Amino acid sequence: MPAEIVTTVHGTFGEILQGYTFGAHGFEHFLFTAPVEELKSQARLCPHDGTAKKRLGITPSDRAKALSAFELLSAELGYGATDCTIEIDSNIPVAKGYASSTADILATAQLCIRSRHPETPEPVVHALALSVARQLEYGDYLLHPGVAACAQRSHRLLTAYRTDLRWTLVGVDEGGWVRTEEFHQESPEDLGKARVYAELFAQLDTALRADDYVAAAEVASRSAELHNDRLPKKSLEDLRRIQRDQGALGVCVAHSGTLAGLIFSRHQPDHDLRVRECRSELESCGYSTETFTLKEAQR
Repeated sequence: MPAEIVTTVHGTFGEILQGYTFGAHGFEHFLFTAPVEELKSQARLCPHDGTAKKRLGITPSDRAKALSAFELLSAELGYGATDCTIEIDSNIPVAKGYASSTADILATAQLCIRSRHPETPEPVVHALALSVARQLEYGDYLLHPGVAACAQRSHRLLTAYRTDLRWTLVGVDEGGWVRTEEFHQESPEDLGKARVYAELFAQLDTALRADDYVAAAEVASRSAELHNDRLPKKSLEDLRRIQRDQGALGVCVAHSGTLAGLIFSRHQPDHDLRVRECRSELESCGYSTETFTLKEAQR
């Protein structure tokens, strides 16, 4: 086994836009990722001490899907037993809408390949990692270092964007958790909404290609509003009011999580003041806040 290899996948702050369209193959679900710099999952292999052979393990022990990803990919590639423990070091909160499970799965799947063949070309690593991820759950495409549009139920990349939005997200967690797998099993679909989502998809694609940080935030707000009947955000009214007070560009939410937040951009000349005052106003309403930086692939 080569020298220690660490694989890293970033989490997200919900999604910029999530919905579905209707076409020749019926309803097709999509999302636009909102990866953030501050959150990440890292995976490494640690050999067991001593001479006694042990089974492959994982820590924390509750990361069963990540362990399954490693085992599935090992079997498909014909790798022998691995007398190691997979260590996941993640600061991504679980069951909140930060894509914690997907990040763990993709970091671990990449580790499986990199630990045996570190020189494997990146597109091959990504394809193999996604091949097991889609067997385990719906999820975001997190293998692009910026915003990406993807087919949510297959992890298939639709478009990888290079942008200059310079967003800061001031987020609140409404508490509790959402079991994403169960939530998506009960997802109703509507032809009228599908038409609206198709329009928003086109609008957001145009905005991202043009680095239109204002228009992109407006689409995020519309997505939050459209989804509020599916998973209501009790903070949405407060966020909209504070958006008007502090000149935030829009609202971003986790469509299957407990997160909601306001969007600012470092393109705004008084960005830092707006963010500080936004946090202060949210905290005066009883919310705990965190700030996140949108992770972007540069042009």
